[in-house]
Amino acid sequence: MRRKGIEPMHDEHVNVTPLIDVIMCLIIFFLCCSTLAKSEANDQVQIPRAKLGQEMPEQRGRLMINLLPRKGADGSVNPGDEPDVIIRGQAVALQDLTAYLRKEKQESPDLKIILRADEALTYQWISPVLISCVQANITSVNFSTRDK
Repeated sequence: MRRKGIEPMHDEHVNVTPLIDVIMCLIIFFLCCSTLAKSEANDQVQIPRAKLGQEMPEQRGRLMINLLPRKGADGSVNPGDEPDVIIRGQAVALQDLTAYLRKEKQESPDLKIILRADEALTYQWISPVLISCVQANITSVNFSTRDK
């Protein structure tokens, strides 16, 4: 019995339409991710320098808190004034921070805080944020620093 072979294809080009669709989806995904990451980090915060800083390899379950000094009408910064607390692009009052952190802790039990405090701020304004973390039972608080 004679077998029938496969006929050779006359149309030898590859259909790249599905490949282009996948690439477009990846581009949109990465654009969305970069936008979300950018909205968490505030460009106005001048991060202090540190020689012994370490990278945080694990990024899951993190919450970034930005502390910005308030500027006066003339644009000058008074480190003694209460700073603006910004989380996920929205201002949170210092007195409401503990309740906000408790809610975040309930949603994500392994919550890690990254505190981005401006180098012009004094410790008197960083301390209430740390106390709020303790009251919300958050055990991992890291300070954001830069090396250069």
